[in-house]
Amino acid sequence: MKMDLPVLLIALALSAAVQNLLPGMPGSPLKIPFLSAVAIYCALNRPLVPAMTVAIWAGWLTDSAGGLPNSCTATFLLLLTLAQRPLRRMLLDGAFPGVVVAATVMAPLQALWQLAWARLAMPDNGWRAVGDVALLLPAGGVAGAAAFALFRTLDRWAGNVKRTESVHGVY
Repeated sequence: MKMDLPVLLIALALSAAVQNLLPGMPGSPLKIPFLSAVAIYCALNRPLVPAMTVAIWAGWLTDSAGGLPNSCTATFLLLLTLAQRPLRRMLLDGAFPGVVVAATVMAPLQALWQLAWARLAMPDNGWRAVGDVALLLPAGGVAGAAAFALFRTLDRWAGNVKRTESVHGVY
């Protein structure tokens, strides 16, 4: 029997704690989107219903902690989950590179969505806005790598994923 629910709850709780405890990026109110990376991992590696559930919870947690309007990020993550379903094969069926690439692309899109949804004031300088969004590219990749590592570890501990046999010392 798969232990999906405990793994999902632990991943959401740990990601929310890390996202809320780490300070924003230098000179910007934006934070590294760890919760959104968890939603991306689930969109690529879990069935549709659990992936959508995680997207809703990750969005609500992000909105409540970030002072955004209710369901701003949840709506974005739900649409992202539905959009990624047909792209699973292209994103390597949820392998490490696919999750990192998806999270890297998602981070600036999410920031733009939140700015538009919340009608937050863009920075006075247009270059500053471009810089803030550009900072989210590597931040999204870091969040995707962290979400992948967290989920693989929790899945292994829960018995959801078996470690592959070593072939000449390589897993």
